[in-house]
Amino acid sequence: MKIAIIEQNRDKIEAAFEAANGKARANTLRAYAAYEVAKEAERLLEARGIPKSHRKGAEAFYTPCGPAKAYRYSMTTTSIRMERGAAGWHLVDVNRVGIWAGHSGGTQLIVTEKQAEIITKAALSGLHVKKAA
Repeated sequence: MKIAIIEQNRDKIEAAFEAANGKARANTLRAYAAYEVAKEAERLLEARGIPKSHRKGAEAFYTPCGPAKAYRYSMTTTSIRMERGAAGWHLVDVNRVGIWAGHSGGTQLIVTEKQAEIITKAALSGLHVKKAA
């Protein structure tokens, strides 16, 4: 599956989430989550100083937070994986996963080596490294 996350594909995205969730209604993500995660991932890339021309190849994963620590069993929820193409984000995978109490959840960003170089260069900009004696 590789669906561009654009308004014209809303039906396809909703179908992917319905297929992954099946009959489950509790602790599930819906299609709007793909749009929100894509916006957040784009903001994260921008905040790290990665220009739009170098964003292709990044990936984003999202899972919700786990249940309260008092909960002794795993909770089944929906997980999203998407990739950044040249023009925008694409939904690559939606599936049901088990998460445990204390799972922090949220969006995790995976960048390419080139993107990591850009981030490192921006982070060290204006600093001079002093060599140990």
